Amino acid sequence: MAGYWELWHVPSRNLLEDFDTESEALDFVRELVGQGVKAFDLSLGYDDPSLDVGDLPPAVTGDELARRAGLTGPDQTRRTA
Repeated sequence: MAGYWELWHVPSRNLLEDFDTESEALDFVRELVGQGVKAFDLSLGYDDPSLDVGDLPPAVTGDELARRAGLTGPDQTRRTA
């Protein structure tokens, strides 16, 4: 069985969806953010049943998730109102 990507809503601890590819997951992140969900409330992780848990990459959240989804550029700074 191949690995897959999981997108979680952190505050509710709910799995929102799983995806075959990271790009599909990031498309969904962009869609959710466009609907008003905060990227900081999402967590994207990779799972592969053939790997030990310790060998899996850490989940991506916050600024890094927003950057991977193309929601911020490398030179953008966060501003408060």
